Amino acid sequence: MEAAADMKTSVTLMIILGAISGLSHGEGLLPDSLIAAVGGTVMFTTTVTPPETPFMVVTWSFSDITGTSNLITSTSVNIIGPAYTDRVTLFRSTASLELRNLALNDTGEYKVTVIPNGGAQQKGNCRLVIHVPVSNVTVNASSTDLVEFSSSVHLSCSSSGSSLSFLWLNGSSEVTASDRVQLTDGGSTLTIVNVTRYDQGPFRCHVFNPVSNGTSDPVNLTISYGPENIHLTSPSQEYFVEGSNICLTCSAVSRPAAQFQWFLNEDLLSDTGPELRLMNIQTGHSGNYSCRAFNYKTQRYQTAQRSDVTILTPVSTVKVNASSTDLLEFSSAVHLSCSSSGSSLSFFWLNGSSEVTASDRVQLTDGGSTLTIVNVTRYDQGPFRCLVFNPVSNGTSDPVNLVIIFGPENINLTLSPSQEYYDEGSDVSLICSAVSRPAALFQWFLNGDQLSETGPELRLMNIQTSHSGNYRCWAFNNRTTANQTSQSAAVSVLKSPVSNVVITPNTTDLSELDSSVHLSCSSSGSSLSFLWLNGSSEVTASDRVQLTDGGSTLTMVNVTRYDQGPFRCHVFNNFSNYTSDPVKLSISLLGW
Repeated sequence: MEAAADMKTSVTLMIILGAISGLSHGEGLLPDSLIAAVGGTVMFTTTVTPPETPFMVVTWSFSDITGTSNLITSTSVNIIGPAYTDRVTLFRSTASLELRNLALNDTGEYKVTVIPNGGAQQKGNCRLVIHVPVSNVTVNASSTDLVEFSSSVHLSCSSSGSSLSFLWLNGSSEVTASDRVQLTDGGSTLTIVNVTRYDQGPFRCHVFNPVSNGTSDPVNLTISYGPENIHLTSPSQEYFVEGSNICLTCSAVSRPAAQFQWFLNEDLLSDTGPELRLMNIQTGHSGNYSCRAFNYKTQRYQTAQRSDVTILTPVSTVKVNASSTDLLEFSSAVHLSCSSSGSSLSFFWLNGSSEVTASDRVQLTDGGSTLTIVNVTRYDQGPFRCLVFNPVSNGTSDPVNLVIIFGPENINLTLSPSQEYYDEGSDVSLICSAVSRPAALFQWFLNGDQLSETGPELRLMNIQTSHSGNYRCWAFNNRTTANQTSQSAAVSVLKSPVSNVVITPNTTDLSELDSSVHLSCSSSGSSLSFLWLNGSSEVTASDRVQLTDGGSTLTMVNVTRYDQGPFRCHVFNNFSNYTSDPVKLSISLLGW
């Protein structure tokens, strides 16, 4: 039964193909070529748009140098070639084909024929190339222990896979051919002649083909070189103090590390190694030191430049003597002499933290050890120090301070608190200051009359109006016998401020047009003025309204309903004011 069905299908297919032969299109139905790996999967994807009705026939075939074979023919059933059972999947809506478990003999030409229902057949071709993936990438070196500039090395790269390409890396950089570098055997062999230290690697061989790649483990080369760039390091100073310790260090660029020998005045010392320690040095250690480096692998050596070592006696016992320390500004001179133990001494003077240099008033003599200042000023007070030094040490004297007498000047008088008027009973401080050494003596004056108070501060406690007036202070320096008088400061004392404002009416119960009232305003304070308010309006005198007793008494006759208030009394003087609580009048209307 199955054979009969297959025969029927084949006959039907032949009839259909015969009926539409010569009617085809489909240029670009498949890509021109595909690449895949052994054991992998490839997808032949067509550019066919899925039709509304299924294709009548889809056929895939394979061709290589051995011939042509059928992969799959799909009509109402799928007929799969024996070599492709369980390896292909047809996606009938687009005629695309998936081929799995690829082998090298799957390389060849793949063709598809699509016969739509009622349309022209479409054909497509695609060449598939299968590659063996890269694996087992290994590098072998002819030698890994080399000498710079005199050794060569061959690095061979091997790998499994097909259609292999080779790329060499030194660290992260690609290795390219040059006069010292050769790439042979298709790039699988790297030869470096006259190696340098920069050829140490790590070297890796990167192998790749169109479907995969792989990189070898790194190979490092040991390049012996040097010694070179030898350098002798000693303490930075040219001279050294007796009894100190010196360390000289010799270094050189070398692989393996260099061996060192030491020389004094070209005589070989017993000391070896990169460091020479001279402990508790004496004058006999003075001379020219040098070192030599040797590399036993390269059989090369190099000698360093010389380093001179000179021993000196250190500075000690630095002292300063002054001709005088008590001086008068602009009329005195002083001589400062510096002495010290030690050899090859130099002198440096400081006034505070500033260097003292010669000028028309300043002289430096005796090799700088004597400092003379004429017509001293207050800025010459010091502290003065003498710094003595030689190439191996230094020392500083104790400070010497000069007492410079000057002033008084810049006298200034201030009030605390500072204000235009002061209330009776308050306290005021007058402070007098002046620039003076020694501190100035002070006397006080009121309106030109000397007061008994002295000192820089005059305290006025519980002041009264009698304290008002112009104050001055006078500063005197008993050493310079100079004096200076301040500007005047005015103190104005007023009596107490306004307070306790109260209105007292003779009555508050009145009849319209038939009654009169007297409102008296009382207040504490001095130099008082009075203002009466009815509501928010000022009360002024009229034929019915009288203001007496300096405005403190308000009298209204024949009151009207509009005189009911509220009434307030506002009291003020030059520096304060106060308003009473309101008072209302009860006014009975006629006929009520």
